[in-house]
Amino acid sequence: MVGAGAPVPVSHTDNGRRIFLHGTTSAGRVGCAMCHGHEGRGGMMHGIPAPDITYAVLTDPNGHEHGFRDRRHPPFNRETIKAAIVAGIDPAGNTLHEEMPRWTGLSPADLDDLIDYLQVLSQGNRRPQPRPERM
Repeated sequence: MVGAGAPVPVSHTDNGRRIFLHGTTSAGRVGCAMCHGHEGRGGMMHGIPAPDITYAVLTDPNGHEHGFRDRRHPPFNRETIKAAIVAGIDPAGNTLHEEMPRWTGLSPADLDDLIDYLQVLSQGNRRPQPRPERM
C-alpha cells in the first residue's frame, strides 16, 4: 500500500525515469544521470569517462571497445545490462570501473523499468518530458 501523498509512477517507464534521474543507493549515490547525463549519452565524471548507456548503444551488435580500460566486450542484452547495474560486470565478465555503483537495492521490476527507460532514451528527437519530483 502506498502512503498518503506518496508519488505513484504513472507507468513502468516513468518509474525507470525516476530511478535513472533521481534514484539513490544505500551508499547515497545518485541516479545514473549524475554521471551518464540526463539523456544517457555519457560524459566525464571526476576525469573518468562515463559511457553512453542508451539501449541502442549498449546493444550495438558490433559490441564495444573501451580505450580507457583497453578492452573489448560483446554487445549487452537485457540480462547483461542487469548484471552491469547490479554486479558491475560487462558481457565478457570484466569488472566495471569501481566508480560505477553496484545497484543491489533494485527489485527485478525496477531493473526492467530502468532498462525500458534506456530504450526510451534511444529514441532520437523525442519530446522532452517534465522532470519527476525527487523521491
